[in-house]
Amino acid sequence: MKASVKCALAIVAAVASTQVISMANGTSAPPPPSMGSTPARPATHEERANEVYNSGIEHRDRGNKHEKDAVNAKKPEDRTKSEAKARGEYEKALKDFEKATSFSSAHFAAYNGMGYSYRKLGDYQKALEMYDKALQLAPGFSDAVEYRGEAYLGLNRIDDAKQAYLELMGLNRKNADMLMTAMRSWVAARRADPAGVDAAALDAFESWIKERAGLAQQTASMSLASSHRGSW
Repeated sequence: MKASVKCALAIVAAVASTQVISMANGTSAPPPPSMGSTPARPATHEERANEVYNSGIEHRDRGNKHEKDAVNAKKPEDRTKSEAKARGEYEKALKDFEKATSFSSAHFAAYNGMGYSYRKLGDYQKALEMYDKALQLAPGFSDAVEYRGEAYLGLNRIDDAKQAYLELMGLNRKNADMLMTAMRSWVAARRADPAGVDAAALDAFESWIKERAGLAQQTASMSLASSHRGSW
């Protein structure tokens, strides 16, 4: 009997750990394992939150696919259709993420998902509110820091985007590289359409990006050389 209890506790602990890690990476949280002949029990609020969160991730991913299709579309009408489909999926994702937080107010990944959806729908200010909420619940959550940096760019808040990049360099290099790519794309877009950004400010930001990219490359090379020396 004691062995059975220990086994059950181990399964519950493993599932909880896997769900937290999955959500922190922006992926779907796995369902709990089947307990064989164990009678069905009502789902907990956390389980229901994860269920709708997973649905939101699926809609988010479909929205991303349609967005890519729109970029690659050769015909204007195909681009318009794909953009409409993407928007529809992001709206569905937003509803699911909102529902997840109604079941679990501490679901930081769902708030991050809401921020992502709002950003894709063009509401950058609301996106920032959701990213801030996610970071209040999970300080140092690098996905939210990176996405928030992109939202700052959407609002032409250059200094805040810079700070987000510097923060990410100490948190997660992969996310820092993602934001660097987004900053370069933003500069290219503002070259074509300034959208109120001063030309001198844009030049200065582009120089900053090049400087930071060079420093990032140097630190990456130094880290690689150090790891090689350590293996000798």
